[in-house]
Amino acid sequence: SYAKGYRAPQIFDEDLHVETSMARRVIHQNDPDLIQETSHSLMASAAYNHTFGDAVASVLVEGFYTILQNPFANEFGEPDVDGEVIYTRVNAEGGAGVKGVNLELTFAPKQNLSFNAGFTAQKSQYEDVHEFGEKNFFRTPENYGFFAAQVKPLKKLALSATGTYTGKMLVPYWGPAIDNPEEGELRTSKQFFDLGVKISYDIRINGATMQLFVGAKNIFNSYQSDFDIGAERDPGYMYGPNQPRAIYFGIRIGNHLK
Repeated sequence: SYAKGYRAPQIFDEDLHVETSMARRVIHQNDPDLIQETSHSLMASAAYNHTFGDAVASVLVEGFYTILQNPFANEFGEPDVDGEVIYTRVNAEGGAGVKGVNLELTFAPKQNLSFNAGFTAQKSQYEDVHEFGEKNFFRTPENYGFFAAQVKPLKKLALSATGTYTGKMLVPYWGPAIDNPEEGELRTSKQFFDLGVKISYDIRINGATMQLFVGAKNIFNSYQSDFDIGAERDPGYMYGPNQPRAIYFGIRIGNHLK
């Protein structure tokens, strides 16, 4: 299949505050000659489905390749005496491309048991070098995946588990932990595996259903461990799962609960 898309020049609200600190005040601006980013996407896929007895299985393999014309990139200015620096969004010369392979598996051996998983390997690069002399996209892992499993040992009881895998990625850093924060440093993050589990139980009450549930998110606490701190920190230096280990519980009431 083929698809063509556009992205209009703009500045997001997050750009206006996330990287502001006592050490650096960031001003985002668009280059006067900035034009839209255009994408041309090609995708080919093959799927196999099979049923044997009560079991159902399917496998999907996809290959994708996206060509980006006039892709957006940032040019970082030099901080002035007051620590103010200008980030200018420009069109990268030479274009960029994203290519990769995606694999997904679904398996349901019984009506009360299901399993779904997927994994993607991709490469995202500009044709020419940009910040830090790098071609690869920042904050974009080359490998990532997921899985979700559910079992219902009883009609009213459900056990589920979900997990997401995030591979290593390049993350720019400007902060006091390096000798020259004005020049910045390009770091490589570690990989993360975020595992969560949940148990739920349904109780019928006068035609409605009350569901009691308890669960845990990010059981292994696979979370960024090198947050910047202090007044001169780099507040934009964040990556990986969005929350550490957490326990939760609750009650849900409705006419139809699954």
